[in-house]
Amino acid sequence: MTVTQIVHSRQQQRAGELAQQNKPHVNPYGTPGMSLNDAGDWRRLVPVDEKAVQQVKQIAFDHMKNGYGISDGEDISSAIRDYAMSLAPEKRLSASWTLNEIFHNEASRLGEFVHRHDPNWDWGKPFDTSILDGYRQGVDVKA
Repeated sequence: MTVTQIVHSRQQQRAGELAQQNKPHVNPYGTPGMSLNDAGDWRRLVPVDEKAVQQVKQIAFDHMKNGYGISDGEDISSAIRDYAMSLAPEKRLSASWTLNEIFHNEASRLGEFVHRHDPNWDWGKPFDTSILDGYRQGVDVKA
């Protein structure tokens, strides 16, 4: 039996076990407590805690200052996930989406700010980080 056949056989076995238990399938690779089942229109801005907003904006600033606008994304993912998991399950997706939008808006504003001071700059390319000393966070995204 090949490895592919073994994997396929185990997948079928697991699917059969789940069907017999009459339990919903849980994606083992997804964030626990996050589901699109019956989520409705989750892509909408919702009110989020100001502390969480400031945290994601600070992470965007840190990415610009320490990585010239580039990072592995683990810190922002963790911050958003931690906040979302503190909420009721039905509020998690929209809150995550809202914080992600705030983060990307702030990162874009930072990129535009740096580019105005250094027209030759591009994402990931080093620049004089003292440029950021004059940066002030923008208008919050509110629902």
